[in-house]
Amino acid sequence: MTEMSGNGEAARQAGPDETRKIGTKKKGCGRGCLIALIIGVAALCACMVIGGLLLLVASFAEDGGGIGGKLKSFSSANDGLVEKFVEGDSSSSNKIALVEIRGMITGADGGGLWDVADSSLIVRQLVRAQNDPNVKAVLLYLDTPGGEVTAADNIYEEVLNTRDSGKVVVSYMNTVAASGGYYVAVASDFIMAHRLCITGSIGVIMQAYNYHGLLGKIGVHTETYKSGKMKDMLDGSRPRTEEEKVLAQKVIDQIYAEFVRIVDEGREQLTAEQIRGTEIGDGRIFLGAEALELGMVDAVGFYDEAIDKTLEIAKISPDDYKIVTYKKVMSFSEIFANMRSPENKISIDFGKARGWDSLVEPGRPYFLPSR
Repeated sequence: MTEMSGNGEAARQAGPDETRKIGTKKKGCGRGCLIALIIGVAALCACMVIGGLLLLVASFAEDGGGIGGKLKSFSSANDGLVEKFVEGDSSSSNKIALVEIRGMITGADGGGLWDVADSSLIVRQLVRAQNDPNVKAVLLYLDTPGGEVTAADNIYEEVLNTRDSGKVVVSYMNTVAASGGYYVAVASDFIMAHRLCITGSIGVIMQAYNYHGLLGKIGVHTETYKSGKMKDMLDGSRPRTEEEKVLAQKVIDQIYAEFVRIVDEGREQLTAEQIRGTEIGDGRIFLGAEALELGMVDAVGFYDEAIDKTLEIAKISPDDYKIVTYKKVMSFSEIFANMRSPENKISIDFGKARGWDSLVEPGRPYFLPSR
């Protein structure tokens, strides 16, 4: 039998799969893959730049104003805010700055399905209004259940500074302006509430979880090493001592006393004795019409009426004014940081969907209605 040699003979004896292997040299991706990779990266970078430009252009766009004017407004203040026209005569030099306080008042940006009122952003908006000579008045639009004690106090102080700068400040309380929301409102020159607005709730609340009983049932115990006997006074893994309860209540009482002082100073119709000794100061809520009867607000009405009152107090003609607001503008670095962020995905947090109470952190004092 003759012996076969060479690739041709071997291929005839091999099966179909083996035939493909014999005499075929595997080639790498080579220069083509490298070029495709470079093109892909360049296209991605171009998309990011174009997306960033579109976001900035959209943020500057407004009715009755040009992008150039808004860029000038933004760069001159250097505060990360851009002025946007809301309503009125866009050519008027008599500005009313609309500052919205919506959602739970906190010291930082929130997220999820519930709006939060970032106190640092609101303070920046008030400072912008103070420094603009064309702003004759500030209209605070409140729709908030309250929030963190220090965050509300920071806004309150800046409202006072706004008044001291010569601007009229009017507060309009819409759906709810309770506890910390009312705390902020009393700093203004005039308070108007919707007749069905929920307000009041003058008081302070601080809560902590105690899971000592649960841990005992499952046989889990904690070990704590501390520098002082009160260092872990809010530890939920053990029962609270009477001394700790007294100390916690002392903190709440001190903050409540400050709340009463704030309302006393802001409302000529009320005294500290009236607040402490009546239902006004026991933490309950009132409708706007009830609050008017108690002297907690100056009038009830709708938003348009609050604008009319602002014009009246600031002595501005109803035919010569414009309302503006201030929006936060993202820098290029912030835009690209958000694009790179692993958090840049769509998600639903059903915990936050329950409302503002899911944002309350144990151990922090709040100006909020009781949950």
